[in-house]
Amino acid sequence: MNIPKQFIKPFPSYEEVFYDNLEQHKKHFLPICSINLQCVDPEWDEWLHIVSAKEIHEGCVGDFTQPFHTNFTKEDTLGFDVIDGKYKFEADWHYFEIEQNPSDIVEEAYMRNEKDYQIRKEFFQRNQKIYPYSSFGEEFTSVEALEKEFAEKQTSGWGLDYPEVNGILDDIRFMTEEGQELLEDCVSEDKIFDYTNLLYVPKDEEGHPFTYIGFATGYYFQAYGADCIYLFFNKELRKAVICFEYT
Repeated sequence: MNIPKQFIKPFPSYEEVFYDNLEQHKKHFLPICSINLQCVDPEWDEWLHIVSAKEIHEGCVGDFTQPFHTNFTKEDTLGFDVIDGKYKFEADWHYFEIEQNPSDIVEEAYMRNEKDYQIRKEFFQRNQKIYPYSSFGEEFTSVEALEKEFAEKQTSGWGLDYPEVNGILDDIRFMTEEGQELLEDCVSEDKIFDYTNLLYVPKDEEGHPFTYIGFATGYYFQAYGADCIYLFFNKELRKAVICFEYT
């Protein structure tokens, strides 16, 4: 399905996504896609963003930093305050392991995820389509090498399966086939995500889940990526929450 381009911005800049403290946000996050919620509700003119974390490599993000967890920032769950259509990370930066224990393993994960993301971003800018395959643990060296690998895959018969929403997102508010699969066998939206592998589903103080906005395939955008990156939003609390899922 195609949503008008003015509502979907692939690979937005950090300045478009984050409200302040750009250096820290650049250090830890990867902007995947910006979504104007008018594509969900014409009266909901607001920008939200699907972002990923550079720390992803093994285990959960935030696995070893529980003292710095919050209600909306915990294992594989990132909370942001939404201010003027931009994000401000809501937790202490020590939530990230690299801020406390900058080991070679974690630093390499940051480096590889950043490099892979930048090459994939340039691939998109050149070709107006993503590279729709995992890196399979191999390190990309340049966008030229990636374009050559893509051509070789097509020549040798690899299939193409781009995400359904503008070739970027797998779902927006249950509009796609994968979104409809989430709805199957569920009495209400409140229960849908109980049947996924998400560690947490963000909820308000009364136990009501945040509004589900959509999801993307994480490993299409970095070296070590989640299978799914879900975006949830609470308009009253002005909170956006990113959740990573692995199958």
